[in-house]
Amino acid sequence: MSYGQAAPRKKRPGIWLMLIGGLLAVGFALFALLASPNSSPGPLWIVVGWGVLVFLYGLYRAVKGPSSLDHRRGGTDANGR
Repeated sequence: MSYGQAAPRKKRPGIWLMLIGGLLAVGFALFALLASPNSSPGPLWIVVGWGVLVFLYGLYRAVKGPSSLDHRRGGTDANGR
């Protein structure tokens, strides 16, 4: 690929967000349930919640598809709008 050409666009952004968020949520939920079943592992459930939020945002991005603000080389290009 030469300098002037744009990189090919990803068809479904958000797949990695879904994968990482899902693994984070399931992993910490299992750890919270198995590590201390009799006590209250409060802070671990906060991480599970963040993992679920990351998963849901990835699912939204995968369903909606590429945004008009997505820059070709990564990041966003909100200054031009």
